[in-house]
Amino acid sequence: MYRYLNALLRSNFFDKLPRFFSRKLFKIFKIFFVETKLNSLPENNHPININYELQKKIIKDSSKEFFKPFNTCNYLLEILNIFSQYQKEIKFYDFGANNLDNYLYLNKNIKNLQYFYHDKPNFNKIIKQIIKENRLENIFVDEDFALNMSELDFAFFGSSIQYINDYKTVIKKMCKKNPKFFIFSLTTFFDSSSTSKDKVLKQVNLHPIINYSYLLNYKNFIDFMELNNYKLINKNKNNLIKFLNFKNFDQSYKFIDALDLIFTKKIAV
Repeated sequence: MYRYLNALLRSNFFDKLPRFFSRKLFKIFKIFFVETKLNSLPENNHPININYELQKKIIKDSSKEFFKPFNTCNYLLEILNIFSQYQKEIKFYDFGANNLDNYLYLNKNIKNLQYFYHDKPNFNKIIKQIIKENRLENIFVDEDFALNMSELDFAFFGSSIQYINDYKTVIKKMCKKNPKFFIFSLTTFFDSSSTSKDKVLKQVNLHPIINYSYLLNYKNFIDFMELNNYKLINKNKNNLIKFLNFKNFDQSYKFIDALDLIFTKKIAV
């Protein structure tokens, strides 16, 4: 059954279906991703934009007592709070930051936070405007690792690294900033006896928005981080997305799942 369903979901025909039908398909089968034969992510991938008015609303909402936005790493604040007990200042880089809610939440709860925002150029432009108009403090928009960010504490990739075509180059650039920790949350990994190459997935659960992302080879990714002087210290399954599954994938995969990984810089001996 999944063979034919996967063929439909991979097709351009599916992309053009009315939302009513695509929602019906998702409600019945709960399929999030389908494997493709692509070797790299398409250009103009992840065609989602942020809204100026929404940022203003988020700023207003952030003043509420129980303001807590969605975050792909639901224990991020706890990690930073523990770290803040031993260090006066925290330099936190949010790659693929999207809206301002993560900054507002962390800045509200962490003393002496320096928050570095990075996203697509059109996102950065809007965020710069919002920062200026609202005189927001402790936030800096970085275009291409151009800011002076020596000795970062945390490099955070909240479900973003798998949407970057040349993700290894991005990580290498980040490594030059010497972050003490890398956090990758809600990121899809696999292990397989038949292949070691990263796979390109088509994300179909957000139809009519169609995204593509990498399914990363777990062992290769760990080895890559080791080569760049970072070792894995924590691994967890991410259960934030309700019903997330890979039941339509080939049985040759030993495992496929969304994981949270934390790496720390190796200490020279």
